Amino acid sequence: MMSGKPGAWIVRSLVALGVVLVASGAHAGDPADEARATALFQEARAAFIAGDYATACPKYEEVVRLRPGLGARIGLGDCYRKMGRLARAWETYRAIVEDAARIASTSKSFTEKSTAQKRGDEAKSRMGEIEPRLGWITVAVPEAVLALPNVVVTLDGVPLVREAIGKRLPAERGEHVVDASAPGKKSWEKSLAIAEGAELTVAVQALEDEAAPKPEPKTTPETKGQEPPKGANTAPTTPMQGLPGPREPRAPDRTPEAPKESFFSTQRVLGLGLGIAGLGAGAVGTYFGLRAVQKRDESEVDGHCAGNTCNEFGYDARRDAYQSGNISTGLFIAGGVVFAGGLALFLTAPKRTKTQTTAILVGPSSFLWTGQF
Repeated sequence: MMSGKPGAWIVRSLVALGVVLVASGAHAGDPADEARATALFQEARAAFIAGDYATACPKYEEVVRLRPGLGARIGLGDCYRKMGRLARAWETYRAIVEDAARIASTSKSFTEKSTAQKRGDEAKSRMGEIEPRLGWITVAVPEAVLALPNVVVTLDGVPLVREAIGKRLPAERGEHVVDASAPGKKSWEKSLAIAEGAELTVAVQALEDEAAPKPEPKTTPETKGQEPPKGANTAPTTPMQGLPGPREPRAPDRTPEAPKESFFSTQRVLGLGLGIAGLGAGAVGTYFGLRAVQKRDESEVDGHCAGNTCNEFGYDARRDAYQSGNISTGLFIAGGVVFAGGLALFLTAPKRTKTQTTAILVGPSSFLWTGQF
């Protein structure tokens, strides 16, 4: 006889069934990883049933990394699908279909073969359901570009393997970016928008060479240390002996004046620079703070996020909001510290002191002592 609410019993039964399916499709490994994968699967399944897909999907991803069974991968694809990440879901289901067919054709166990066929049929059915909601992008790359050393072609920032180039790739409706880059070449980028059911082909253009740096002028050993030639009009460096010259008048004895110190001393200039840097950091922090508020609002409009449940657009906007908020807080703190340090340096700089100068002038019949105090 069952006790408790029927809903709770169903949840517990589904969790137990999922754990069995994950275990049946996994290879024997580290017991610690096995225990961790089991616990993560239970948490992921519970979050999925509760509708918290933003929590469930990362946990499913970790389960698949630890034990890539067909059951766990079906759960991961379903989580992507609920979040609106249809292209990722389709790719996950497609890989399950291929692996299930391989297991069914090579396995000698009737149970393993039957389970693989069932999982393959489920994944294939889910692929057919979401395909009408996808767009399709084909990235065509010339052989000359593919032959470049260390060339990288990306779709929405994700590098494409050689096998994916030239094939139809699923994509959600909206904006997408194709990029190609290689060392020593100018990067190439193309933005495009795609609708549901549309198919587009993007042809990557040849990459241009980067501008070569200008060579620096070379110096040879012959040009180093050369002195200008001495000509006939060059004055002698030593006085001629035996010829008395005219006696020059004696210069008056004068105390050298101390250099005048400017108001903007080194310490004040440094303090002023730090203060400006602190204000600049505060301005940038204000920008990121406003961006955090904007991204947070974007995640909640049009139902992209309801509480902690978000679709793909809301998930990305919420993540950008958190990152911008953290950057804003860090800049405000750092800017305040720098501004305070600059203000302290500026205010504690020593004040300008007056210099005292004196001069004594001696003449044939006079004596003069002048000074500035």
